[in-house]
This record gives sequence, structure tokens and C-alpha cells, in this order.
Amino acid sequence: MKFRTTIKIEPNKGFIHHQNKMMSIGSCFASNIGAYLNVRQFNIEQVQFGIQFNPVSIERNIRDAIAGEVDKNLIIERDEHYYHYNFSANHFAKSDTVLKNVLSNIQIDFTQGLETCDRLFLTFGTAWVYRHIQQDTTVANCHKIPQNQFNKELLDLEELKQLYLTLFEDLRAKNPQLEIILTVSPVRHVKNGLHENNLSKSILLLLSDFLVNKFNFVHYFPAYEIVMDDLRDYRFFNADLIHPNEQAIDYVFDRFAGTYFSDKTAEISMLAQKLILLKSHLSLAPSRLQMEQSKNKIQNLEAKIDQLKSEL
Repeated sequence: MKFRTTIKIEPNKGFIHHQNKMMSIGSCFASNIGAYLNVRQFNIEQVQFGIQFNPVSIERNIRDAIAGEVDKNLIIERDEHYYHYNFSANHFAKSDTVLKNVLSNIQIDFTQGLETCDRLFLTFGTAWVYRHIQQDTTVANCHKIPQNQFNKELLDLEELKQLYLTLFEDLRAKNPQLEIILTVSPVRHVKNGLHENNLSKSILLLLSDFLVNKFNFVHYFPAYEIVMDDLRDYRFFNADLIHPNEQAIDYVFDRFAGTYFSDKTAEISMLAQKLILLKSHLSLAPSRLQMEQSKNKIQNLEAKIDQLKSEL
């Protein structure tokens, strides 16, 4: 008897390896991707825009960064600190000038990384957005400003298609080596309502499917389907019943590795994890012999990893 449906994913072995220069943008699942690859010694940068849940804000931040523009009209003051509606609350300052300089530096770092990046991960979280009434623009973060200053809207699929058609064409023109991997976050935005969450995810899935079929350099990894259709059980969620738990995330990335890693890349990844464990379990009061043994083990493991990387 079958008790679950396993998602079938077309393998693309060797598509992700340790010589890639990668970047990730989007919802908190983009952070999960970045963290997973970072600890396995992949060259990946988690773009410092902060968490970006909706595709319009992701597109606008990329556009503004390339243009070198920080919209001053979206800088607001709250509790004696300044924030920007298109960036996370992790970026704040005591003055709007200082904040603008901080955000400009983030944009510069992004555009410089984009020039040599060959794998860009974009994770869409929700198609529900908040539009600032006075500025008449969608925001990435409301920064605890009173809700009566915003209208809640569901993004239009056709408008998103045109937005991303142009964006991807421009990105590829600037960097012909760029490959884009899309995912839809399995995190459910249930505050909007379950039906509303499903409408939102449907728009994001249709957008992703459209872009994959339109461009041969755009790919889709079914993280959403793995959690919602393969695992499909609340035991794979945290206590909030919204966020996938560690076991679910590990399973998603096992499928990710099985899809994109060659045998050699998988071996490097495994050795990198082994190296972290080895370094984290050093004795607090080692003898000279123990210190020498640990040092040799670490050096041998690092040399093995470097050798395998050079063979890619």
C-alpha cells in the first residue's frame, strides 16, 4: 500500500556545484537555501535586501539596485529611527541620510555580485501585498506603520508575467551566464485566510510555470509541492502549523541535492558537514597529543575538500 505521493523531479546532475557563484533573494525560504549551501562550502550570497515576500518588491529592489536608486519617498521615521519600505527592519538608522548610504552600499554589493553570478535563486512567498495609499506603491515591509495607511491587494498574474518577462530578459542581457532557479515558499500565509493563501500560491505557481516555459535559462524546484503534497502532514510543521520544521527542510534539501548535485559535489558537501562537526567537537581541555591529532584530521579533511573542488 502507498501512504504518500513522492514528487518526481527531473534530475539535472552537476547543475549546482562548488565553482558556481550564487545569490538568493526572496522569502525566508531563500534564507534556508542560502544557509544550506553556505555550510556546505558553496559560494552563495544571501542578498541583503532582507526578507522579500512578494514578487513585485523583489523585482523593484533588483531594478533599483541596478539603477543605483534609493527612493527617498519610501524612507519613513518611526520611534526615532528611519526605515525604508522596500527593505527589512534589519536596516535602520538614526537619520535618513545614514540609512540611504547603508542601502546604497547594499545595492552596490548586489550589482557587483550580479555581474559574475551564474545561479540566482528567487523564492516567491505571497501574491498578497500592501499598497501605501499616499505613495500609491507596493511595499515590502510595513514597519508597523498603522494599517489604515495601506490597502491590501492581490497581485494580478498578467501584470506579473509582463514584469518578469522584461526583468529576466534584462538580467540575461547583462549576464549571459545567468541561470535562474525559481521556488515557491511552502510557508503558508494563513493570516490572509486559507482560501486566500491558496489563491496567492496559485498565482505564484502559474507565474513560475509561465517563466520556465518562456525561458530556457529559468528552472523551477518544487519545494512547495514537496512539503504540501509529498510530506503533507502537520508533523512536518512547527508548532505554529505554518512553517516547515527542521525535518521537513532537511528532506526538501535532500531532494534538492539529489536533483542538482553530481556525485563529486555531494561528496564535497558531505565532507564540509563533517568538517564543521569535527571543529565543533574539539575538547575544551585537550592534551598536546589530542591537539595534534585534531589538527591533522582537520588539515587532511580540508585538503581532501580542496582536491575535490579542483577536480570539478
